[in-house]
Amino acid sequence: MIKNLVILLLAAWGCIPAMAAAAPTTFDPVIGRALLCHDQIDPFYFKDYLTRFYKTPYKTEGEAYWFKPDPDQKLYDLTLADIFVSTEGSRYAFLGVVFKENMTAARKKMQDLKGISFLPFSGETVLRSAQGSFLLEYNNTQSKLYCLKYRR
Repeated sequence: MIKNLVILLLAAWGCIPAMAAAAPTTFDPVIGRALLCHDQIDPFYFKDYLTRFYKTPYKTEGEAYWFKPDPDQKLYDLTLADIFVSTEGSRYAFLGVVFKENMTAARKKMQDLKGISFLPFSGETVLRSAQGSFLLEYNNTQSKLYCLKYRR
């Protein structure tokens, strides 16, 4: 016990590197609910949340801040490749993720695990749920899930 306390204190003082932080236990209820449009989309809140747990965004592109999740991190039993949230200057408020699995696999998992149906919205590669979230084909082998709201 004393050894663990000494290691913890040394890490806190910066004498030894601290272990990498794991994904927060609140990820599924906080991010998951917002992605399904069950919650408000507040880009300021989500940027702060993601920065707190995943550090600074690795890029800003397409009016979004992009974050790298922990390796092999999952949501809805699908592996995450990226997490993104709209920038302050975007005319939309949105939050999204990129799954490593294709759209067909993501659609099936979300139907099986969450009971969420995605129906064609704009062709066969863009699907929409009744709650308003979008699931689409991305980079031919991945899928993207996001919730988008118009700013007032």
